[in-house]
Amino acid sequence: MESSGPEEAGEIDFKAVLSRFRGVNDARLERIRASLRERQRDFLDLLPLLFHINHPMLPGFSAQNTPAGVYAYEPSDRVLRSARTLSRSFQYRSPVKRTQLPIQSIYVMGSAGTVAYAEGSDLDVWLVHEPELRADELELLLLKARNVEKAAEKLELEVHFFLVNTERFREGQGEDLSSESSGSAQHNLLLEEFYRTGILLAGRYPFWWLVPPSQETDYDELVADMQRRRFIHARDGIDFGGLAHIPAEEFFGAALWQLSKGIDSPYKSALKLLLIEAYAAEYPNIELLSLRYKQAIYDGITDLDKLDPYLMMLDKVQEYLGRDQRNQERMELARRCFYFKADEALSVEEKKPRGNWRRELLAEVVGSWGWGRTDLMLMDGRNEWKVHRVAEERRILFEALTASYRFLSDFARRYAGMAMISQRDLNILGRKLYAAFERKAGKVELLNRGIASDLRESHLSLHELLDENHNSRWILYRGVVKPSDTKGATPLKRSRSVVELIAWCYFNSVLDKNSALAIYTSGSDLTASEFRLLVDRLHNLFPERAMEEAEMEDFARPAQLRQSAVFLNMGIHPLDNLELNRGKLSSGSNDALCYGPSARNLVLSLDHVVVNSWHEVISHRYAGAKGLMEFICDYLKWAPLDQGVPPPPVRAYGTTSHRGSTVAHRVEELIQSIAECYYDPGIDPETRYVAAIGRGFFVLNRDGDKLRYNAQANEASLIRELGRSRARYSPVIFDRYCLRGSPLPSIYARNKRGIVQLFYMAGNGQAEIYVLDERGALFHQRLPFDERSALLNHYSRFFEASLNRINFLIEEGSSQESIAGVELYSISRGAPGEFRLQRQAPEFSEASGYFSLQVLADVDEDGKTAFTLYCEDQEFSTLEYGRGLFEAVVSHILQRRRGQAGYPIYITDISLAPAILGENGAGRVQTVHFLTYKQRIEEQLNKTLQAQRRG
Repeated sequence: MESSGPEEAGEIDFKAVLSRFRGVNDARLERIRASLRERQRDFLDLLPLLFHINHPMLPGFSAQNTPAGVYAYEPSDRVLRSARTLSRSFQYRSPVKRTQLPIQSIYVMGSAGTVAYAEGSDLDVWLVHEPELRADELELLLLKARNVEKAAEKLELEVHFFLVNTERFREGQGEDLSSESSGSAQHNLLLEEFYRTGILLAGRYPFWWLVPPSQETDYDELVADMQRRRFIHARDGIDFGGLAHIPAEEFFGAALWQLSKGIDSPYKSALKLLLIEAYAAEYPNIELLSLRYKQAIYDGITDLDKLDPYLMMLDKVQEYLGRDQRNQERMELARRCFYFKADEALSVEEKKPRGNWRRELLAEVVGSWGWGRTDLMLMDGRNEWKVHRVAEERRILFEALTASYRFLSDFARRYAGMAMISQRDLNILGRKLYAAFERKAGKVELLNRGIASDLRESHLSLHELLDENHNSRWILYRGVVKPSDTKGATPLKRSRSVVELIAWCYFNSVLDKNSALAIYTSGSDLTASEFRLLVDRLHNLFPERAMEEAEMEDFARPAQLRQSAVFLNMGIHPLDNLELNRGKLSSGSNDALCYGPSARNLVLSLDHVVVNSWHEVISHRYAGAKGLMEFICDYLKWAPLDQGVPPPPVRAYGTTSHRGSTVAHRVEELIQSIAECYYDPGIDPETRYVAAIGRGFFVLNRDGDKLRYNAQANEASLIRELGRSRARYSPVIFDRYCLRGSPLPSIYARNKRGIVQLFYMAGNGQAEIYVLDERGALFHQRLPFDERSALLNHYSRFFEASLNRINFLIEEGSSQESIAGVELYSISRGAPGEFRLQRQAPEFSEASGYFSLQVLADVDEDGKTAFTLYCEDQEFSTLEYGRGLFEAVVSHILQRRRGQAGYPIYITDISLAPAILGENGAGRVQTVHFLTYKQRIEEQLNKTLQAQRRG
């Protein structure tokens, strides 16, 4: 029956071989039909007809011009009767151009027709089409396939179609990576699985059937020779290619794909991953199961039990693992994987034995393992496994998957160097694995993925312990466990945050709305009603559908926030009853962040729970004022500022009855205000945002695509922070509750780029001076106030001189914008918390008593500051007067003044040498530098003035 080479191909009885393959194929097809319910069986029979013709009354119809027609297909009377049950008027008309039909073949592949195909298993269907189909025709065909899938869903039958172009397939090109398609992750291994599991529904058979196993290495030459000699006709078969060699590069990509599938279907993928590992261990002389399968048929074996692809896979894996005693745990896992895939509860007696071949075959296999009734009852009770058993099983699964991954990673480095997988697919699979298995701070571990169906506990006990620093630690127990019983009880979970602990319970389905919880606290005010409220809110915010399997496309981009909530003051009452009852908060601010006359911050703790697009659950705890700022910055990290689109709104919940809703509303308002500020496409990227929390302040600013903050202890510290020089113009936005008794928010609301603005508020013989320079830096000073004209006169003169000097320096050494002008404003009080700003004209009075005082500052050879002062035209320098410089200047000024008047001395011009400017240099100098030096020198002059007047 076998030939030694292509030249002896004529010795093969092709008809006999083909007949044997078709016989096995049809028998396996009948096994599929036998496993389906009647309407599902009719649907399977109809599948070829649905793609053979376009009929508007049949399932899946998309358009009359959808490519239709399956090669060599003629519907049976049974199929036509099934079609007429759907449409009484249906009349079958065979396609006219029988030689140009676009559908070459329809195959079912996978577990269908095997002992592992259980009720609820899916059907993977290959729809093999002519390579010449245009893109628009493929779109119509794909639409029809999706419609057929939806029709199958109504029959509780899960079907997945894959459009296959044989030419592209042979070149290693397939569909894009998706939840059902492995994309570029594997090709030859996928073909290998197809050859041993594929069942032909209609159309052309694979030429691979007719190539003897011993001649697999000569596949291409042999197929060409058989066609040349007309032993086979090209129209009758499909050439998917041979399996002479599996490239070493492919094993790692296939492993990644199976690991990815194993996240949600661990038992199915673990067995396939072990098979890939077994293949890799035999490299380069691999005994492929597909060739073992084909050899059996060539040897005349047609017993379906012996040819069952899943049994063959299990045998191969057991052979491999049995070579090393250290693999015993993985061996037992492989057997559990096989048993769970078969999904036949052998511990339960059938009410009506009906010759179930799958059950009989599975019982025979399980008996060979030595499993008894106790083992079967444990396996069949999987859906009732609870947390400890599921956690142990997850550990075994994770270790097995990891062991295979490491083996195949080493294999790839040793033999391949890199995987035959596109960088995009590699990134997607890597991200999915990272999301499922990577442990990181705050991540809620999801235990129950594809292991058990119900982890719910009817009773739980929650205990709080305090460490040496009086920080809470929370421990969860199964059942009712009193404090006196904890020594003999095994905790389900420990956490520093009660919210994280409850989130772990909720997302792992350990509790629901009906679970009873006993709470034992040591320092917390947590109540059962708060706990119940938390569970209800988790249920409403994150329903079960929110945790359905993520789409592959979600992993093509960085994780994005999908849904989140922040829970405030869980188990903490920010105000005690005594304080409320005594009415201590009747005066002062109603702002929850600066509450009452003591300006208390009512946000003591925050727990942020997030579900992202990779279906990771993350819970982070924050405390106090800094914690609130850290939370906001972390929350906004989910959406890069450059994109201009904020993350989905976060819901805030106050968990206590003590102004909980007020606190939550205030936090939401603050988050929204900051988000509106920094995601506004018209906002200056240098904008700073100021919020008051407690007695302190926080200044937010942009750092690349993220926000940073710095804390200021009080208003004086905030003013110093706002007075720092800036490299670029930096406007400031104040939170609407911030500094209500100060004119600063009103002043900054008038701030303009490139304009120097002076604001003064006079009263009680003093003037509060605020200057915003051309880059938004703040200068603040208190001065004695006598008359408006004197104040405006000296500042007008000073600004005129310094601005000309700055613009000259900028033109020489910098690309900085020049200063466009000066604006002067007076400030007066309006309604409580309101300030009126009125524009003032500059003053340049030449009246008697006003004269100029110019200061030149430089650094001498010893590195000390040297001054030269000009009072009108009179020069006074450090070189001449040394330490007595200021005394000499003050004496001269007093002589010029009428009646030796002691009102303050003001500088009208100042020049700073480059050595004084230091790192700011000529190009970075700004008005606030001149104002700061002006203030320092004026303070020394006025201090000297007061001393001389006293003397």
